[in-house]
Amino acid sequence: MVGLEFRLLGRVEVYRDGQPVDLGGPKHRAVLASLLLRVRRVVSVDQLIDDLWPQQPPARAAATVQVFVSQLRRALEPGRCRGEAATVLVTASPGYLLDVSPDAVDAHAFADLVVRGRAALDAGDPERAARVLLHAEGMLRGPALADVPVTPFVGAAAARLTELHLGAAEDRIDAELALGRHAAVVAELEQRVRSHPLRERLRAQLMLGLYRCGRQVDALATYRETRRVLRDELGLEPGVRLRELEQAVLRQDPGLAWQPLAPAPAPAPPSVPATAAQAATPGRRRTTPDHRAPSVDRPGRVLVVDDTAVNRTLLAAAVTELGHEVETAENGHQALEVLRAADDGTRGFDIVLLDLLMPVLDGYATLAEIKADPALAAVGVIMVSAVPELESVVRCIELGAIDYLPKPYSSTMLRARLRASLQARRSTAERESALRTEIATLRAEVSRARTGTAPEHR
Repeated sequence: MVGLEFRLLGRVEVYRDGQPVDLGGPKHRAVLASLLLRVRRVVSVDQLIDDLWPQQPPARAAATVQVFVSQLRRALEPGRCRGEAATVLVTASPGYLLDVSPDAVDAHAFADLVVRGRAALDAGDPERAARVLLHAEGMLRGPALADVPVTPFVGAAAARLTELHLGAAEDRIDAELALGRHAAVVAELEQRVRSHPLRERLRAQLMLGLYRCGRQVDALATYRETRRVLRDELGLEPGVRLRELEQAVLRQDPGLAWQPLAPAPAPAPPSVPATAAQAATPGRRRTTPDHRAPSVDRPGRVLVVDDTAVNRTLLAAAVTELGHEVETAENGHQALEVLRAADDGTRGFDIVLLDLLMPVLDGYATLAEIKADPALAAVGVIMVSAVPELESVVRCIELGAIDYLPKPYSSTMLRARLRASLQARRSTAERESALRTEIATLRAEVSRARTGTAPEHR
């Protein structure tokens, strides 16, 4: 496994110590791509068959997959002795698992860079964001999965990677605009708008760049062209952001002018009671139950579950910055242990942020375990995934998730999702508490009526 590099952002390729590995034909690369996109997850033989032949699989499809896997194993581990167990592409019922670090796969390393770049942008560090996102953009060597036979699975995976790449470019341009580099990005934006005429964010960036370059007339012409294209192609008017930007350009709003970034002020201490402030420190736990009325902004206790260290660290840091108490777990088994250890009535978690794709008890199985445990079933679970497919969303909601957060996410999105989830959870708790009180009162009145005891007046 040492020295292996896997590439999906272009042709599907493998390099060992810098030298290309012969992978075989298109179907071999399709099997490898299927395993790489789900790296360190068990992919069933049935899933591989569906990925390769979605319409009419051959009569001996399972045996054919086995042959492809055997040939890929020889390519990936040429020094492995006959009869010796594989260590890279391993058998794991009901299928196979590619046991390599996600960092060795360019698509996963690329996604991690995008997350880091967006985190830097959200944190007010456009210089770092621009540098990291430019590095991420440069990883694409052409259309993703370019030499793999097109199937629904391949098409969806390639579309996700393409969309992630386009979004990263738009984030990087936001960083460049924040740094006052509008003159440098206008020509690039004009080219990108020609390539992607329906992306309103690119057109808004172009309008802002043109305006900051002293080209107000061109900025307004860009808006008129945007409106024409959207109406002709989609029958829609431009979105609110574009309409507001047009009005700001017309009135020469001073807020559109570029301003040098001021040093970020030191964050003020949160104006929350001491017990809540202590709860915002990772690793510390409340020692007494909090009986105050529910509040949307009151810190909650969040468990972050992700098998990738960098994702786990970034997500935990983002949640901590929002003022919540955070603990982490690196797989489903550990998450269940942490949740059960905390379930003593005073230290329970409000929300679990649960990664969907994990090699050890994946997000689906972990969510099902949580909801099947009466002591944990009331804990809110938000699924976090880089695969926002409708089927995945529906399955998670059916299993009891309260929300589905697609990667990569911004701090604004994370804050909004946590606020909404905590509000819903606390509102439910408040209603249940009021209902219990009302039931107790009614029972007392019924008891007094039966015994003929008059209610006590004070």
